[in-house]
Amino acid sequence: MKVDRLQTTIFDPSITNLFFSDNAANAEIFGVEGDVTWFPAAIPGLSLYGGFSVLDTEITDVLTPTNDVVEGSELAFAPGFQGNLRARYEWTVMDDYTAHVMPKLVYSGASWSDIIEINKARIDSYTTLGLSAGITAANWSVEIYGENLNDTVGQLSNNFVFDRERITPIRPRTIGLRVGFQI
Repeated sequence: MKVDRLQTTIFDPSITNLFFSDNAANAEIFGVEGDVTWFPAAIPGLSLYGGFSVLDTEITDVLTPTNDVVEGSELAFAPGFQGNLRARYEWTVMDDYTAHVMPKLVYSGASWSDIIEINKARIDSYTTLGLSAGITAANWSVEIYGENLNDTVGQLSNNFVFDRERITPIRPRTIGLRVGFQI
């Protein structure tokens, strides 16, 4: 896919002492994404899920008359690979209840925070693990869950505002209880 006249916000005192929006570059994006769901017949109650995306991005032409953007650079927030795997196993307990357990794995590859060189920071790859288990009845459910059980310190976003770096982290290790009712 071709991206023409990609807009970005630039603060470059050699041009003006204010932020301004600019059609900074043209770019190309090549990628594929997919997901799969499988219910193996040999193991009733088991569900397997997976999803992925693969990206290759490149700035092909710089439109800004400064060195703020570099031809050949990757686009911002575009990890080369992202993927997730999840398995859910359900079974009947005492005829009226369904129990489940579900582990999951999520991975996000490294990316860059901006196409503007002075604002560009590397966003490192990260992997998180999760696990949930619960019981469901006719009109209620209860589940204990853990997200980011390996307590990875990852970043979703990173940007600069008035030369101050602002990082948006992923959620830290979170353990909780979900209770649901159907009325």
